Amino acid sequence: MILLPMLIFFIAFAVYEYFRRDFVTPVITIGPQGIQDIRIAPGFIPWQHMDGVIFATMDPRTAKAATIFVNVEGKNSLSEGLVAKIWKRSKRPRPVLIRRGQFDTQFREIAAAVDLYYRAYKVPARTPENGSPQRVPA
Repeated sequence: MILLPMLIFFIAFAVYEYFRRDFVTPVITIGPQGIQDIRIAPGFIPWQHMDGVIFATMDPRTAKAATIFVNVEGKNSLSEGLVAKIWKRSKRPRPVLIRRGQFDTQFREIAAAVDLYYRAYKVPARTPENGSPQRVPA
């Protein structure tokens, strides 16, 4: 008998959570200016402030998560919310993890877009010996 009120409460809460969502605002925005995940904080992480992007598998098309490493130099140009999340009680930036979730786009397409934009817009690092661009891992 006690299960019926609990079941009704659970269903009502699930319906409330479903309709409370904002289906218009994108969760992840990827473009030439960088990547934004509003689940982390508002504001873009520019491609030039990333030290690397690693996927859970070697192939971005089968990945279940993307880990973005932000460099220390990017702290001054990121939004306050991103700085608070990424540098939370630390002197070094923590990696940003984007996991496969409930998106209207398949995660493999998101991962492929992150990979392509990162390769296209990341400024290659230069070696001190010859000034030639280093290969940037993605």
